[in-house]
Amino acid sequence: MTYAVALAQINPVCGDLAHNVALHVEQTKRALDAGADLVVFPELSLSGYVLKDQTLDVMRTPDCAEFAPLRELSRHISICAGFAEEGSDGIPYNSAFYMEDGEVRHVHRKMYLPTHGMFEELKFFGRGRELSVFETRLGRLGMVICRDLFHPLEVSTMAALGVQLLLAPSAMPARGFEGDTLAIEQTVALALGSASTFLGMFVAYANRVGFDDGLGFYGGSALSDPMGGITVAAPRFDEDLVVGRVDLSHIAKRRYQLPIRREEDLAIVRHALNGGRDVS
Repeated sequence: MTYAVALAQINPVCGDLAHNVALHVEQTKRALDAGADLVVFPELSLSGYVLKDQTLDVMRTPDCAEFAPLRELSRHISICAGFAEEGSDGIPYNSAFYMEDGEVRHVHRKMYLPTHGMFEELKFFGRGRELSVFETRLGRLGMVICRDLFHPLEVSTMAALGVQLLLAPSAMPARGFEGDTLAIEQTVALALGSASTFLGMFVAYANRVGFDDGLGFYGGSALSDPMGGITVAAPRFDEDLVVGRVDLSHIAKRRYQLPIRREEDLAIVRHALNGGRDVS
């Protein structure tokens, strides 16, 4: 099975839900015209990232009226986008939804919210507590949001659970300038390469561009293939929509060449986490 994935590297307006929904509709139609089966948007793409006191104003449930145009478009193309979720507990979450066939099929809440240095996410958002692995018409997908991607235990567990394509919406700021290179860009490439090469999965990394409250984002969205590494990438700092192909046969080939998943023994991990006691 093969299909096309579009990465929508956009610059949303912080706090302007109506503008951002219209931007998503425009980009989704572009992805559809380009022959994509799935379009992936960045983290908090529908709300903007540095929300602070605007968080409660823009948080929504995934089935809200404002997102209806996207649900309708998902009858023709699957959509992954980030939003500030209004939880049933009244808590806002940094979340991303997956829409397909006119419905919200899955919602992932970011598990690891950085609150250090330039980051303040735990001041405004609740923490997600569950891995996201779900079935779609495109196969078994997983979802992480930005910092989640840098936690190898969670990513490797998702691979062990059979994830074929890992969706990774992100709002990664530009930092660590070293001449022509960005230190953070190298870190992201390492995470993408590790997931694809060692765990045998595709990774669709969609990062945003532009500025929120002086915080700049570098873009560099990319599709990582277990057989070919990064096969398509968007430029730095500019809005763009790029399309790459997912060929699920590459997963079997990589896992045959480097059978990490076949070798994996989760009983060893459970034994260790249980303090060395046997786990039935």
